[in-house]
This record gives sequence, structure tokens and C-alpha cells, in this order.
Amino acid sequence: MQPADLLRTLLANGPFGRDAAPYRLLTVAGPDAAEFLQRLCTQDVLAVPVGGVAPAALLDGKGKLQVTCLVGRLAADRFVLETQAEQAERLASLLDRYHFTEKLTLRLAPAGPCQERIGADFGGGASIREEEAGCVVAFARRGVRFERRHGAGSPRPVAREPEPVLAECLRMLAGLVRVGLDTEPTTLALEADLDDHCSSTKGCYTGQEIVARIHTYGHVNRRLCLLELAPGPAVSVPMPVHDDDDLPVGRVMHAVSLPDGTARLGFGYLPKDFQAPGTRLRLADGSAVTVLTVGGA
Repeated sequence: MQPADLLRTLLANGPFGRDAAPYRLLTVAGPDAAEFLQRLCTQDVLAVPVGGVAPAALLDGKGKLQVTCLVGRLAADRFVLETQAEQAERLASLLDRYHFTEKLTLRLAPAGPCQERIGADFGGGASIREEEAGCVVAFARRGVRFERRHGAGSPRPVAREPEPVLAECLRMLAGLVRVGLDTEPTTLALEADLDDHCSSTKGCYTGQEIVARIHTYGHVNRRLCLLELAPGPAVSVPMPVHDDDDLPVGRVMHAVSLPDGTARLGFGYLPKDFQAPGTRLRLADGSAVTVLTVGGA
């Protein structure tokens, strides 16, 4: 299985659309909004233009991954952070924890309608725009383009509803992690294939020392890999992966069946010696595991 071929196959009947995508928005607005976010998140927020979007993360002081999000800039002093719904409360809590005397407001939008369109990336870049009833966030990564309309906006163009496993497979092929499912409390940002979420040129932010040290002096001991697993049940709790000597060398974090049932696609963490595409490993029950890529397609 080649990831690029799999991606083309899964997108062949697209684009796909769903009316209840699991994402929420958090607004940070005020004179100090830009500097506040610049100090906290991994992305160079000050470099994001009005109407632009960039991927970002929030880390703890030891560089451990806490939340991922998209940072969109609606005005010089108004930002919107889009995150997976399951991360929204944590994101709000983290920002509130570090909000002291800054002149800004934080507002987590209530869970509401979020229409999503998923298709092949034919360009167009990342963007955010306001509409009368909400806003639209567009973002692409590794050949997959996502456009999400928050609020009671205009009905999306007619598009086929994706099966839940198809949406999950496309997310993984794009290399986008779900914190808490594809990560552990000890996971570093650069272990989770988030290099493009982390600026290497901006000033200090929480966890920046660890990211900079890895960039400058070394490498992470393990990295997120896209895996092909033999057919079987979904994996939703970590499972050890073994080498030919039956020694545990890594963990599968999450896997779902491909829509045609011929295999499972999953995320797992492996050390450098086992990251080469084509490396064959196995689960404890003997099920075959093959490394497809480090990160997404």
C-alpha cells in the first residue's frame, strides 16, 4: 500500500461533506491578543496576516503536547482558534490560566453547527473569513483540503456524506493528530509530526526551549508513523508493536478499518531504527503491521 495511491483512491468519490463536524471556535480579541498568543503557542502568530490561518499547538513547560489548533486572524487585534471539539475545553482552560492583566477577551463558542467539506487539495491556501452568520476556515495538509463553516451559514454544496472511518482515514493521511487518542501525556510536539506547527524563528513561548534544543542538538527518540495493519477490530487504546525477535519496539495508538475492509490504517510511535517505509512488525496477537511513512502521506 502506497499512501499517495491510497489517498487518491479515498478521494476519488469526493469531495465529501458533513453537517456536524467535531470542531469548535475560540475567539481571542483585544489590544494584547496578538502578543498574548505569541507568548503561548508554538506558531509565529505575529506573522499570520489578516485573513490567514496557520497550524499551531500549545505545550507545557517540558515541551509536552497539550492542544493543537488552527490560528486564524480576522483583524489586527482579533484571532479565532479552531480546534477539535474534544480539545476545546482544555484549550479554553489553558488560555484562561495564563490570562492575567492583558487587555483581551476569551470566548469559547458554544457547540453548534459546523459544516465540513473534505476533498483533494487543488490549491487555494489557508484562509479565514467572516460571513453574516459565522465564519469559514480553510486549511490543507498533505493533499487533503478541509473547509469548515461555523454557524448557521449557507447550506454546503451537495456532497457525499463520508463514512466515519473514511473521515478518520483522511485525517490520518493528512497527518493531523487527535490529542489524547493519537498522543500520550508524555508526547513531545516534534514526536507527533507537528514540525510545521512549531516556528523555529520566533521568540520564547511555553515549551520553546525543548523544541529548540531538539532542532539544534539532536532528535526525538520516537516519531509518529502512519501504519498499515492487517484487517481486524478498531484500535482505540495503545497496543505494543513487536519486532521479529518478539521484543516490543513501539505502540499503535489508534487504527480504523479502511472503507473496503482490506486493512486497517493507524498511527503509532516507533524509534528511528523501525521507521523506514516497508518495515514489517506485528501486534502481540500476530497481526501484521507495516510502516507506510513517518507522519502522514
